Amino acid sequence: MTQNIKLNKPKITFIEETHQYFIGKKQLKGITGTLVRKAFPDTYKDIPDSVLKKAAERGGMIHNSFELFCTVFDSDINIYPNPTEEIRAFNSMLVSYGLHHVDSEYLVTDSENFASAIDGVFADSDGNIYLVDYKTTSTLHYDNVSLQLSIYARWFEEQNPDLKVKELVCMWFKNGQSRFQPLPRVSEEKIDALIKAYLEDDPDYKYEVEVPEAFSSTEQQYRLVTARIDALKIEQDALKEKMMKMMEANKQKSIKTQYGSYSYVAASTKKTFDTKLFKDTEPEHYEYYLKDTTTKPSIRIKLN
Repeated sequence: MTQNIKLNKPKITFIEETHQYFIGKKQLKGITGTLVRKAFPDTYKDIPDSVLKKAAERGGMIHNSFELFCTVFDSDINIYPNPTEEIRAFNSMLVSYGLHHVDSEYLVTDSENFASAIDGVFADSDGNIYLVDYKTTSTLHYDNVSLQLSIYARWFEEQNPDLKVKELVCMWFKNGQSRFQPLPRVSEEKIDALIKAYLEDDPDYKYEVEVPEAFSSTEQQYRLVTARIDALKIEQDALKEKMMKMMEANKQKSIKTQYGSYSYVAASTKKTFDTKLFKDTEPEHYEYYLKDTTTKPSIRIKLN
């Protein structure tokens, strides 16, 4: 499926040495130093420029190694020479989530004021699109990256109307630690308001984060894990059905292997107690047989 994904390229000239974007002779602005900074002006305010420069250089090296790994070495850890711990962690993420490389440094733009490059575009085996941003900062600035990738997703879908972004993901690497962090998508209305405030230089604009980072990041991880479990459950049920049909066809009641035991259970009719009918027709007796049970605290979750 991923081999067939072709992305439309915008008519942008990107000058890598100066990190400038042009449409014709008109220069466009990157969004991290404009829109994201407008929303989060204090993110790096107390960090010296020398530290930021050094961090950017290290981040650039890791970005380049990931691009090399995906393009030249076709995401194959077995042929990549002397893989670093970041490459190994990156590979583990791709394998764990079944992601395949589609493009690196993919340019997106509103064709008017802004342009930026998406670190990585990936797809799963069903062709679902994942937009990925690589971060090597000391802290994963969750809400910043969520906004950044949400803007990218908007322009990505405008450029590729036949494709829909399924997931926004930050892959974070720092001092031997790594994290695959799914992110929520910021609404179109909030993005519109931010762009308007930036272009009009609105001094009173304030970007509001609706859900606290700690809860939101956990929610996003839970959502993605749940989706993977659901998909695996479907696959598991199909395999169980296949084994049952083979045992049925071969008239086998049981099979024992070095990994497990399998017993064929024929169709049958069983009796169950109709609690609702009992409650409706014998309410006094129903109440008599009730007993109190203490339960532990729990959370009820209903995903949209």
